[in-house]
Amino acid sequence: MMSAADASDSHVGLARRGSAMTALAMLIIATIGSAAVAESGPTLKIVEHTWGFDGRVQPGQFNPLSILLDNQTDEAIDATAALQRLQGRLSPAGGQYVQQVFIAPAARRWIQFYPYVANSYQTDWILSFDGEKIGEFTQPRPAYKRESEKEEQQPQVIILDKADTVSSRPSTVKHLPENIFPPYATATFGLHTVFVDHVPDWELPREQAFLSWLKLGGRLHLLKDRRGEYPRFSGVLADLNQPLTRYSVGRGVVSRLEVQREGLTETMVRQAVVLDALKDEDEKFEEFLQQQRQLGRGVGQLIETEPSTIDDQFFRHMRELTLPDHAWWLIFLLALCYIGLIFPGCFLLSRNRKLHFLATYGALVGLSVLFSIMFLAIGQRGYGESTTLQTLAVARAEDNTHWSVMQWNALFVTSGDSYQAMVPDQQSVYSTGETIDQANAQIVPGNSGGITMLIPPFSTQTFVSRRRLASADWRLQISDVDLQLSGLVKLIIQTGDNFPVAEANKYMVLAGRRLYEMKYDVSTKQLHLFGAKRRLAEYCQPNFDFQYTNRWNGQHEDDLRTPTERFYDESLPALVQRDLLDDLVHKVPRYELPSDRLRLFVYTAVPDEFMISVSAEARSTGRILFAKDLFLRSGVRE
Repeated sequence: MMSAADASDSHVGLARRGSAMTALAMLIIATIGSAAVAESGPTLKIVEHTWGFDGRVQPGQFNPLSILLDNQTDEAIDATAALQRLQGRLSPAGGQYVQQVFIAPAARRWIQFYPYVANSYQTDWILSFDGEKIGEFTQPRPAYKRESEKEEQQPQVIILDKADTVSSRPSTVKHLPENIFPPYATATFGLHTVFVDHVPDWELPREQAFLSWLKLGGRLHLLKDRRGEYPRFSGVLADLNQPLTRYSVGRGVVSRLEVQREGLTETMVRQAVVLDALKDEDEKFEEFLQQQRQLGRGVGQLIETEPSTIDDQFFRHMRELTLPDHAWWLIFLLALCYIGLIFPGCFLLSRNRKLHFLATYGALVGLSVLFSIMFLAIGQRGYGESTTLQTLAVARAEDNTHWSVMQWNALFVTSGDSYQAMVPDQQSVYSTGETIDQANAQIVPGNSGGITMLIPPFSTQTFVSRRRLASADWRLQISDVDLQLSGLVKLIIQTGDNFPVAEANKYMVLAGRRLYEMKYDVSTKQLHLFGAKRRLAEYCQPNFDFQYTNRWNGQHEDDLRTPTERFYDESLPALVQRDLLDDLVHKVPRYELPSDRLRLFVYTAVPDEFMISVSAEARSTGRILFAKDLFLRSGVRE
């Protein structure tokens, strides 16, 4: 028999063995946890990041987000990086911008995304690698003055620095390392002015993107280097070597300053970035607004329109045009019949004492099943819908054969599946836009980029894109013009064989602050002035309350256009205003086209070469607004 002392010793031994086992288990768990952490992959550190070109963003554009990453381990990283916007700092919204990233062990690397920013409101973006969150970024303020701000803001202005040089001089302008200048011209909108005192060490794509940015209206100022000489360019940039103090390259302007970078003063920077197309407010248009307010038409004042407002206008109407044409009269009639059969029908049936009480319950169940089947048959989709791609676009001429195309698309599908939209061999950037809901979409930029979307059946996915593409030369030439202070008196534009001609096309010319209608003469292949002139600001006055599926929206009886035709026709003013946003113009009443040029607008059906390809047999419809500046040389020709 065991004594009390032996029993006590036995309990102590068991306790000690239990403690040892517990310690061993904790050690094993810690070892496994350490191994799991080690196997979770190398760690990354975000060293720095730059929004846009000077730390700000340009709403309505694809803005570069440059991120410098540091691989802090001795293992290489080969993972999928994804950038996504957060809605209210809580849930992801929109699609994911993705790219494959490789970073060598203990190395640093710049990566770049091109998110679409539609409005000026601050929001947050999250960066992840293979689904693991790496960092979070707050979208900065916009690069223009808001109504609530008192001081005028300059557009985005930078001076290029060499990639391996850290320089703080001059302090009067923001610095951008040359190696993070975007390799795609489609991501350079929003940049206004660049100062350069050396030949950037760029590969061909960046050189082409820089030249395209300049031709589309950029301003380049060449400074002297430390030897007192101007940069001497080669290759595609050789046209910048003209021995002139100031000269034009497309819409852009190149000027030479007699200073080195250390001598670039704040006054010189301000003088160099003057928006010479922005004048004082249009007094006549302000009088027009005042008259509208007095008449109680609710015009108020011309809104400094956020690009997101225009986007929402386009996308909302595109969705409305794909709504089904249900037989509502039959649905309402069936609903009344169903209610009448339930009460007083089933109630009277329950009062019949000759029937079993279960008959009433059977009638209720039977009516529910019968009318559910009938409602399903009548209310289901299937009224002749087909997969449709609707498109609105603005194409700005870079030169005679290249266009920068901003495009709004709505893809309606009848069967749920994964769909891809892309066009090969074009500098393309894509986005789902500023949607508040999370979209199951992955976006890849570049010449082989595209957007892949998982779309449910009988639903619409909207997305925006900007592409650079080539097309045939229109061979435009101003053969006769009479431009006076009061406006255009006479204008004849000769066109070539590739000029878009159709009866439904609309042709307009902007001169100063006025728009003029043009008419095409097929026999002479010429455009002539036709119709009355209108103020640009009045023409762009927004109207966002029109619904194309509403039968009581005030359509005239003699208007024989279909809802789709009406939508495309009445989207033209918003497209003209959207073209001005690419000129960094947010207040239309202040805009005046420079006196050395005219701007030709051609509104036509989207040519096949300008349409985006989708991985589905879709019926494509759309309109595109071509905008091309014609320069006046002695008032006679382009």
